[in-house]
Amino acid sequence: MSSHIVPPLVEVNPIPAIDTTRLFRTVGETLSPIDKFIINTNAINRILSNAAPEGDPSPELCSVVVLGYLSAVETYFRTLLSRLAHIDEITMQALGQKQLLFSVAMAVHRDSLAEALYEDSFASVKELKARLNEIGMKHLPTEIEAAMVTYDRICHLRHCCVHRFGYLGHKNAHDLGLPRHGHLVGAIFSASGDDLAAIADALQQFVKACNNHIFRFVIDRTVTDQNNRQSELSWKWRWKWKLNSDARRFKPYYDLFALVRGTPASASLKEVYGHFRDSNRN
Repeated sequence: MSSHIVPPLVEVNPIPAIDTTRLFRTVGETLSPIDKFIINTNAINRILSNAAPEGDPSPELCSVVVLGYLSAVETYFRTLLSRLAHIDEITMQALGQKQLLFSVAMAVHRDSLAEALYEDSFASVKELKARLNEIGMKHLPTEIEAAMVTYDRICHLRHCCVHRFGYLGHKNAHDLGLPRHGHLVGAIFSASGDDLAAIADALQQFVKACNNHIFRFVIDRTVTDQNNRQSELSWKWRWKWKLNSDARRFKPYYDLFALVRGTPASASLKEVYGHFRDSNRN
């Protein structure tokens, strides 16, 4: 028999070793989730601007940009809900039934456990609604329900970018509307600069609207639950409706939801507390 060695169809070089411990750096500054979301989105915008200073971006860059935008959205919700569990008794109680791997519980510091719970995805309307339902938001405001239609469409674009390198598959075409997208199956995602700007703006307005409604929901809920004689919580504190007395309890909520770095920034703690007091103390 011949001892002839058949060369490989594709030449393969040794795979380099990857030390993942060298691929991360710690972040010192702690910002509110909405501030961090705006900063992250603006960072993606700068990458887009530098990579395609003139003309429309390539399909590959379009996919990377959309992935970045949706990653910023997911990070916002994951950070917000995990931190909320630390300051809001009702949220902590609601998440108390959430399963957590024993290995994670043993390895993660207690202050980080709540964030460890949120490895779940937020990259679809179904998943986002499920996460909000977990903290008690079973019925969403009309404004958020309407905005979720646009968010859902962007999530389907993300799915194409992640799983098909930008090519539209039949399932996503069906979810986006087969009558209008059926002939585009197999086409690659290739947005203009204006299209990407519209996607970025839609996501920013969506996150801001969610931020406002979640804040009002959780802060007003404290009043409702404190006045509920059948509450499962034994409240050790109550709102006094005086800023000097309530500031210590109100400030953690304000700091979690307030936009400080963006323009326009949120109203002052004193002003926001005044609205909260006036709408609830009666």
